[in-house]
Amino acid sequence: MRQRRLSRRLSVAVALVVSGLPLCAAAAAPESAAAASAAPDAPAHRLDWLEGRWSVRQSFWTDPAKAPAIDTGTAVFTPVLEGRHLRQELRIDSAKPFRGLGYLGYDEAAGRYDSLWMDVNFGGLVLAHGGCDASGHACTFRGAMSARQGATVPVREVMEVADADHFSYAYYERRDGREALTVKLDYTRIK
Repeated sequence: MRQRRLSRRLSVAVALVVSGLPLCAAAAAPESAAAASAAPDAPAHRLDWLEGRWSVRQSFWTDPAKAPAIDTGTAVFTPVLEGRHLRQELRIDSAKPFRGLGYLGYDEAAGRYDSLWMDVNFGGLVLAHGGCDASGHACTFRGAMSARQGATVPVREVMEVADADHFSYAYYERRDGREALTVKLDYTRIK
């Protein structure tokens, strides 16, 4: 059963990548939410190809004018809640080991993708919403994270897909009216 499900997901992902069809773009709305989640090409399943283990190269900027710190680690994407969402467990091996947990899924009622992130370095949650460009190879999410004294920091997350085995995820923060890249994660599928 698992092998058949994985094979279906890989074939859908490869077909989308090869054909140039969107990986994340919303399809025509089906008659019901149940029909949407059941169809393999429904928006709720467009990111199923992420399932599995990935090696990760993290670039982390503390100052945009300086070179980033580079560390490596692994990520595991697992479908949750009957495959409606993906859970990511990220581990980066660095001087201070980094652990993060994220969820990515499609909100059928709002017609958009949602990203939720939490990690050991930040006590709050980062919640962002968005979609993908016409090619489906670049997805952008916008949201905010809490900061000191009750302020919020606008964030922009960009996922760029190279192929079924490589993608990147970049996090930008806007502070003092200027946006800066703070983290970029480059993923390679572990086979």
